[in-house]
Amino acid sequence: MKHLLSAAGVVLLLTTLSPLNAQTTLYTWTDAKGRVHITDTLPPPEAKIQDVVEHTEPAPAKARPPQDQPQRRVEARQDAQQRIEMEEALRRAREADDQARAAVQRAEEQTQQALDYRKRFGNTPSRRQEFKYKIRAEEEKAIQAQAEAQRAVERARALSEEARTAVGQPQRPQP
Repeated sequence: MKHLLSAAGVVLLLTTLSPLNAQTTLYTWTDAKGRVHITDTLPPPEAKIQDVVEHTEPAPAKARPPQDQPQRRVEARQDAQQRIEMEEALRRAREADDQARAAVQRAEEQTQQALDYRKRFGNTPSRRQEFKYKIRAEEEKAIQAQAEAQRAVERARALSEEARTAVGQPQRPQP
């Protein structure tokens, strides 16, 4: 057990020193007395080799060829640009959604106002005749507000699909 612990200690010591060398080969062998040794040098010819471990450290980042660095910079810039475009598409979609909600709210209010106007000024045939142009004007305002709301909803839907495409999600089927 002592030999096993000392062997593990040697392996640990060698692995901590291994970053100094790019390649390390460790040999586990048993001598004539039955002791287990772990070394980075070849064992004597009469030793019984149990295991050979070759470990190659990856080259440090500083040692990479300089031609890789411009390519990585270009890729990083492209990733950053895609992220910016995606965030911008999401922002536009959110703004369009808010505008559509506001337009729908205005259309509902205008429609309710036209209905109230008709109730208030159209309760008798004579009043309906007297205020027919004002009633018609209010109804036309409601129709225009509804059309504006519809355009805002369609714009929000289109920008939402654009944002989904930018994020990489599949497009939803049109209802």
